[in-house]
Amino acid sequence: MKTLIKVENGDTISAIRGFLKSFLEAGIVDALFVPLETDRGGIVPSLVTNPGFLERANPLAPVMPINSARAVSVLTGKHPASRLGVVLRPCEIRALIELVKLQQASMDGVTVIGLDCPGTYEVTEYVTRKRAGNFDSAGYLSSVQQGQEPALEGLEFRQACKMCINPVSPNVSVSLHLFGADLSSGIPVELEDELAIKLGVTASAFESKQHDAIVDKVVAAHRQIREKDLLAIRAQMNSNGGIASLFDDCIRCHNCMTACPICYCKTCLFKTTTFDHEPDHYFNAARRKGAVRMLGDTLLFHMTRMNHMSASCVSCGMCTSACPSDIPVGAIFSAVGEQVQAAFEYIPGRDLAETLPLITFQPNEWTEVGEAK
Repeated sequence: MKTLIKVENGDTISAIRGFLKSFLEAGIVDALFVPLETDRGGIVPSLVTNPGFLERANPLAPVMPINSARAVSVLTGKHPASRLGVVLRPCEIRALIELVKLQQASMDGVTVIGLDCPGTYEVTEYVTRKRAGNFDSAGYLSSVQQGQEPALEGLEFRQACKMCINPVSPNVSVSLHLFGADLSSGIPVELEDELAIKLGVTASAFESKQHDAIVDKVVAAHRQIREKDLLAIRAQMNSNGGIASLFDDCIRCHNCMTACPICYCKTCLFKTTTFDHEPDHYFNAARRKGAVRMLGDTLLFHMTRMNHMSASCVSCGMCTSACPSDIPVGAIFSAVGEQVQAAFEYIPGRDLAETLPLITFQPNEWTEVGEAK
């Protein structure tokens, strides 16, 4: 069903908060996972059972402290009895779908509420502006309507967002359309008929052509950036230094692995004592080579991670945001992941019914890569 969330006095966020409250008040869900604003201007993904706390909800805040698929995995991995509503961005939904396939999350009893995503800023940059009262929320939403990055001096979307070609939610229970909508008067929503009945909302037709046109515009612009960035990364991979040179500055902090929604292994090789070498190991290596990086095994770390999750990488870029050495980890993994996914004709997070390539056997797959019959 199509309907419009009425916006009064141009207060878009209050209208969305009221809409989210109705899920708890109508008993559709027992709890709602949604980002809440803190007193200091930050945004914290939170689990809410009391509708009153939704006065702090702000799913429009253009930041992603984490890819929230990780948190939903924690909430659903052991199949809780509670009914859960989750408010997620498109890359978070796609990551969640991959985690369900990897048996690390469940959609049982989960109502997914998705919204169009024009892009996000680095958390520290956004919070600094917010605390200084220097973030124009109305201007941000106006730019979203037109499918443009807001012209805010000294503030740019994360690179992963600039090259995102999936800015709208895949098939979900509820979808809020931000692109092309006059958000000052009403927010277009598509939701399942059964949910609409429970919420007591009535159908209100709205024109989708403007939304679709803006989405096409955004995707086209982002695709150009994506192709340019990935071409540059692949050129470096094929240079004399190869892929190893891209990770020259890695300090093996494991931040990228921690931030990644797809790195789910409960027992990870790199969290064991396997790489806790004896002191002589380092001294002997330093004597042989003259110098040795501390800590080592950085390339092995990245190659192992890439091997495990490149088919399911949704290019959310959280790894890049988490890197203290400013390595474009997300672009590197996207460049490799795109080629892996193309080889298997697989798009991560597109459809829950699609099986993972690495657990699907095709009788002719070895001959396709050159294996003799």
